[in-house]
Amino acid sequence: MLIGSLAGGLCAGGGFCAGSAEVIEHQRLSAAAYTFSAALPAMLATTASETIRLLQDEPGYQMGLRENGRALRAQLDPRSEWVVCTSVVENPVLLLVLKREVVLARRLSVVEQEGLLQEVVDEALANGVLITRLKSLPLPVGTGPRDQQWQLQPALKVCTTTGLSKKEIEKAGVVIRHAVTKVMTRKR
Repeated sequence: MLIGSLAGGLCAGGGFCAGSAEVIEHQRLSAAAYTFSAALPAMLATTASETIRLLQDEPGYQMGLRENGRALRAQLDPRSEWVVCTSVVENPVLLLVLKREVVLARRLSVVEQEGLLQEVVDEALANGVLITRLKSLPLPVGTGPRDQQWQLQPALKVCTTTGLSKKEIEKAGVVIRHAVTKVMTRKR
């Protein structure tokens, strides 16, 4: 499935979804209703337009975001024995999931993984770094085993920014990594 959205990258609204007929039918029937038949509100259109102008006029923002993303990832993925980053390297939003061997060794259910990750979020916040968990809607009543494959894997969601220096980004990465380690070693 290919998706595109103006909501995240351009702080606006609107988007698209494309894929095979079966996937689109599943998306249409299972997704939360969030379709508008009206035009994009003027404030969101202006925001999207200004964001595009800014990115075209000052390409340094994109390069800085990529550099900060690499610096943040370097503090987390290769150095943590508990989590792995599933996002592509160019993505400024890092999704950190518990390593498969950790989940299997501890026999963690989805609910238990979500609880541990929420503790990581709370621990990071207590140390001055704001992150969140990837959240999804619960499966509807009456769904069968075939529908279980659509359930998202619990993950931490860490957003990179150009608003911080490389040193500040690296420090935030260390705080997050230590929060993960603290929570996971406490739960033995």
